Amino acid sequence: MDYVIAIVVLVGLLCVLNLVLTYGIIRRLREQVADAGREPLEVPHSVLNAGATVGPFSAIDTEGGGLTRDDLSEGQLITFMSPGCPACEELLPLVAERAREYGPERVLAVVVRDADKDNAGEGNGVRAYLERLAPVARIMTCDLGDELTTAFALTGVPAYVEMGRGGRVASSGRTLPHRAEEEPRRTEPVKAGA
Repeated sequence: MDYVIAIVVLVGLLCVLNLVLTYGIIRRLREQVADAGREPLEVPHSVLNAGATVGPFSAIDTEGGGLTRDDLSEGQLITFMSPGCPACEELLPLVAERAREYGPERVLAVVVRDADKDNAGEGNGVRAYLERLAPVARIMTCDLGDELTTAFALTGVPAYVEMGRGGRVASSGRTLPHRAEEEPRRTEPVKAGA
């Protein structure tokens, strides 16, 4: 009988210790959540920041047309995505929808090939992006580190850039910005610096 009493007391003490430790963990988690609300999370940019000037480049789109930095227009949206990137796969329908809103002349979709995942060049992943975006955007394909991605200081995907005046970046980030519903939609692109 003494053993049963000792075991019951030991289990009771372990339960009390467990409650005390659980209370301490919950208190620390609440403090962390409160602190997280005060300090904004610093998300590293994977493309040029707003206000930066796009570097010089010369590239050819999938239709054979040329593009340089001087051809970029104010309000133009440039997206960078790569097949095999889960975040890009999730963003693809939104990019296609936004491209329909902007119009093909105002959207440049850059499909960044991943040499490690696609040694054959334009494999199934790239083709799927081209088929999805071709009706709604001008498309370019390139590798990370090419002239085009270097001009935008691209370090990761997904990323977007919205052009401002004079070849400068108006806004940029990893996900597309929300559009104001009352924002007037331009039908004609405005040349940068004009």
